[in-house]
Parts: sequence; C-alpha cells; structure tokens
Amino acid sequence: MKKIIVMVISLAVLMGTASSVYAHSGRTDKNGGHNCSAKSKQKGLCTGYHYHNKKK
Repeated sequence: MKKIIVMVISLAVLMGTASSVYAHSGRTDKNGGHNCSAKSKQKGLCTGYHYHNKKK
C-alpha cells in the first residue's frame, strides 16, 4: 500500500513540474523576449522581436 501512495505522489510531482517547462531555451532577455534569427525569419516563424512565456 505504501508503494502505491509513493508512486501516486511521485507521479503528481512529476506532472506538476512538467507544466513549468518553458518553450524557449535560447538567449532571452529579462522579460523573456528576443530578436528572431535570420534562419527563423526565412522559415516564417517570426518577424522580429518577440516574447516567450510573457506573464500577463
């Protein structure tokens, strides 16, 4: 029974931390923004300065 409780708690902790992963791991400023690279602009992914995970 203790093993099941430990497994459930561990799963809950892992699921909670997975939601805090951010989309961009690159170089962002203190506000979470950055300029698009030339390669990203060519692919049409962005057009200039933009934010990742901006707090509203």
